[in-house]
Order: sequence, then C-alpha cells, then structure tokens
Amino acid sequence: MVGIIADPVYMEHDTGGYHPESPLRLQYIYSLFTNPDPDIIKIEPVAASEEDIMLNHKKSYISMVKRTSKSSYLANLDPDTVCSERSYEVALLAAGGLIKLTEMAIKGEIDSGFAFVRPPGHHATFSDAMGFCIFNNIAIAAKKAVSSFGVKRVLIADFDVHHGNGTQASFYDDDTVLYFSTHQYPFYPGTGALSERGRKNGAGFTINCPLSSGKTDGHYIAIYKYILTPIIESFKPDLILVSAGFDPHAMDPIGGMRLSSSGFGAIAGIIRDAAKNTGAPVVYTLEGGYDISAQKESVAHVMDVMKGMAPPEISPTEWPGLDEFIRAHKDNWPI
Repeated sequence: MVGIIADPVYMEHDTGGYHPESPLRLQYIYSLFTNPDPDIIKIEPVAASEEDIMLNHKKSYISMVKRTSKSSYLANLDPDTVCSERSYEVALLAAGGLIKLTEMAIKGEIDSGFAFVRPPGHHATFSDAMGFCIFNNIAIAAKKAVSSFGVKRVLIADFDVHHGNGTQASFYDDDTVLYFSTHQYPFYPGTGALSERGRKNGAGFTINCPLSSGKTDGHYIAIYKYILTPIIESFKPDLILVSAGFDPHAMDPIGGMRLSSSGFGAIAGIIRDAAKNTGAPVVYTLEGGYDISAQKESVAHVMDVMKGMAPPEISPTEWPGLDEFIRAHKDNWPI
C-alpha cells in the first residue's frame, strides 16, 4: 500500500502571479488521484510542531517566518522565495505531512509513501529561506526519524535538477544520514561539486554526482545503477527518503537536462529494488518541477513503480563522467 499526502491546503501557499512554484503544480498532480485506487491510501496532513522544525532550523528564523506570514500578504524571504499570509501554517503542514508518512512507513503501516506538498524544502538552510523553500522538509523528517522513530541510518537521494544545498549542509558532519545527489552543475545554487564529500564524522557520507547539461535517461540510469545501488547495499539504511524534483525533465523551462517521464519511473525502480535488498521503506517528497504536464506524467510513472509495476526498461549510458564519479567515491564505497 502506498500512502500519499495530497491535500488542497498545500495550494494555499500563495507565491503570487507568474511564479514558477505555483499551486497549479499540485492541482495537476492531484488530478491523478480523483478516482479510488486500491493500492493508494490518502493520509490526512498533520502540522509539524515548532520543536520538530527546530530539529533543523534556528528558532529565530522560524519566528521570523511566522511574523512575516502574519504581517504581510506577500513578502520576499529571499529573491526567489515568497511568504504569504498562509505560508507559515502550510509550511508546517508540508514538514508534518512528510513526518507522518515517514513514521507510518517505519511502522509498516504503509509500504512506501509520497508527500505531494509545497513549499518544497531542499534549499532551505539552518537560518535562511532559499530557492522557493521555507523549511527543509526532508532534513526535518530524517532528523525526526533518528531522534524519535528508532532509525539508525537514513539515506537521502535527491534527483532534483538543482543541488540540495540545505540538505547537504544539514548532514555534512553526520555519518548517520547519507546524502546522495545528481544535479546539473554548474547551476543554481552553486554547490554540489564532486569534491564536496562531507567532513569529520561525515567524511564520505555526502555523495555528489554533478552533471553538465543535456544528460539523458541513460546517463541517470547508469549513475543510479552503478553508484547508488551498491552504496545502498553497503550503507544498509533503515529508511530511504527521496527529494523528488522533476525539473531534470526535457520539457522543464528552468532546467537543462533531457530526462523523459519514463526515465523517472526507471530511477524509482532502481531505488525500489535496492531498498528491497536492505528492507528499507522508501518515502518521497516533492521538490521542483515546473512544466506541470511533464511533472504529472513523470509522477504517474513513479507511482506505478511504487505500486509494484515493472519499471520502464532503459539501458544505462556509460561516459567518461561516470568513471570520474566512480573514482571519486570508490575509496569510501564498494562501487
């Protein structure tokens, strides 16, 4: 059974006219779930507490977001990130919805989950909003899983076209949470170089695979098959969380990658099969994706895989960059 968070309340985070991170993103996705599906259960969203948010964010920053949301209809937290009168409450529900799915997956109440929430999260840092993100939903859920749900090891996989700088920073010194990212580089936000591999206890537990623009399904499949899969098998996470950004799609107006909708299904299949070998549940949360039709189609492919269908068959493409990634990370992992 796949648990999903899909509630109209997440469309109440108002980003104003012409902003790419708009409520329409969810409206299109939610149309996939208008008819009952015996393989899917809808979960009611639950707000995270401020104590939950403080697992990953500075108290003064949380208070600032709360004040800004109350005092202004539309305000900019950074040049890209808008805060409206409902944004604080909706952001709590975004983090809380993912926490709820994570807890249910750990307890075996669902087999896997997908939180279709906004605002997204992976750029939000300890003390700042950034890149459409207010609270870092996936980092909060990972820290909650370790602190409250008995989880020892978490693996976060991030296939958004942009590097999840906020998530990386949250665990850069940490060997209990492994962060793995494929992303366009150089590109916003400027982080995610191959040399960024963690430090102190976390040395080797940050794994970046920065990609030049124009990469296709086969390039991504090679990385997830030949690099992520053996890392999952070696790290043996108790939980896998996925920052699911669909902006590497060929139709996306912001990114520069060339993935197809079925390519995302193939990635989901690799993650699913690797997770089965370790017994770890997989929970996704929505990040980017700004061609709403392409995003909807891509989500449909991922959901099919999550429901147990065979993933699309896509052959891996080997190229010199793949060898570079393997050389960079093989000292820490049996790649």
